[in-house]
Amino acid sequence: MRIACLSILIVLVCVSAAFGQRDAPVWESYLPKISIYSDDNSGRPSITVDFVFKKNGGPHEHTEHQAYILVYLKKDEEPILKLVGDPELTKKKNEKTKSFLDVLVEKKLVVALDSQVASINRSLGARYEDVRGNPKRTGAESITEFGFPFKFTFANDTLFKSVQQLGNFNIKSVDVAGSSTWFEDRFKLMVLLPVNDSALANKVPAKLHEMYDFASLMNFETSLLYFRPLPYEFAFKRYGEDRLLIYIN
Repeated sequence: MRIACLSILIVLVCVSAAFGQRDAPVWESYLPKISIYSDDNSGRPSITVDFVFKKNGGPHEHTEHQAYILVYLKKDEEPILKLVGDPELTKKKNEKTKSFLDVLVEKKLVVALDSQVASINRSLGARYEDVRGNPKRTGAESITEFGFPFKFTFANDTLFKSVQQLGNFNIKSVDVAGSSTWFEDRFKLMVLLPVNDSALANKVPAKLHEMYDFASLMNFETSLLYFRPLPYEFAFKRYGEDRLLIYIN
C-alpha cells in the first residue's frame, strides 16, 4: 500500500512539473519598440504606427497574435481605463453576448481603426535557449527577436472621419488663424491584443484560436493580453480648403 501511494505521489509531482515547464506564467507583456511618423509615400498624407509586441512565458504554442489599433479622445482616457479595470467586462465567457470592444464602441469611446495578425520573429531559430523557458538576451540589437512585429498606416482624412464618430468630439471647437483651422480636441491611439481563445482574436488561424490562452499571472478568464495607450497625442489642422495635417506630440 505504501509503495502504491508513493508511486501515485511521484506521478503527480512529475505531472505538475511537466505542466509548469510547458505553461509558465506570462511574466512580460510590453512594447519594447514603438515608432510613429508621418508617411506620404502612398500619395496621401498618412501616419504609420510601427511597433513590436513582446511576450515572455505563457503557452508556447501561440506563435501568432492579433493586434487592434483603436483611436480615442484624450479626454476619454480615464473612463476607458476605468472600464478595463472591471474584470466582469473583460471575461472571455461574457463575450458570447458582448465583447469588451463592443462596449467601448457602443459608448462611442473608441473606434477600431484596423487589426492584423503577426507571427513571432524566429530569426535565431528556437524561442528559448533551454527547456526552462529563459529567453536569451543580447541587448537592444536583438529587441525584435521572439517578438511580434506590427505595422499600420492610416491616411489623415480616414483618421479624421474616424475621430468624428467619437461621441465627445466637438467639430466646432476650433481655433482659426488666417487660412489655418486647429481642432482643439486631441486624440490618442490604443493598442489592444486579445488572448487567442478570445472572440476578439478573429483573424488568427483556427488552430490557435481553439487553443487555451491566458494573460499575465496566468489569468485564464480575461480576454485581454495587452491593452495600453501609446505615449503620443495627436491634433488635426486644416490648412486652406483641402489640406489636412496631423501634428504628433
